[in-house]
Amino acid sequence: MLFTALLAIVGGLVLAPAASAATYGCSGSEIGTYPVTTSGGTNYGTIHIYYDSSTGKNCAAAVGSSAVSGKSNIYMSVTIFKCSQTSPSSSCSYVSSDPDSGYYSYYAGPVTMYSPNNCIQVGATIRNDSIGTVATGSSGGAKYCG
Repeated sequence: MLFTALLAIVGGLVLAPAASAATYGCSGSEIGTYPVTTSGGTNYGTIHIYYDSSTGKNCAAAVGSSAVSGKSNIYMSVTIFKCSQTSPSSSCSYVSSDPDSGYYSYYAGPVTMYSPNNCIQVGATIRNDSIGTVATGSSGGAKYCG
């Protein structure tokens, strides 16, 4: 009986793998995640950041949580910034950016940035226009340098 229950649990895990980079139109390996939350602490989503060593590109997407996914009037945006900094810093002086925004059901992005010698910063906003709440998230300063 215990073995059957364990097998069912393990089988369920195998059938429901975590979303890969390709799910959001990115390639490479996930290198970071950051929450997108309201000022009251409600989680509206997650920023996923990927790096593809074969292309040297970073990629990001802002993915809505169950609180907003699949609902109408959900504005989502994600932007990846190339920083002038070449080592990690609490701030990012923007050199260039790749934004994506609109009314999406599940996620904004992908956005990409080639920055072989510079750091990047990623930010996102998810807004529920039906109830007038806004959630924001950021990688916070110059990160992922290289």
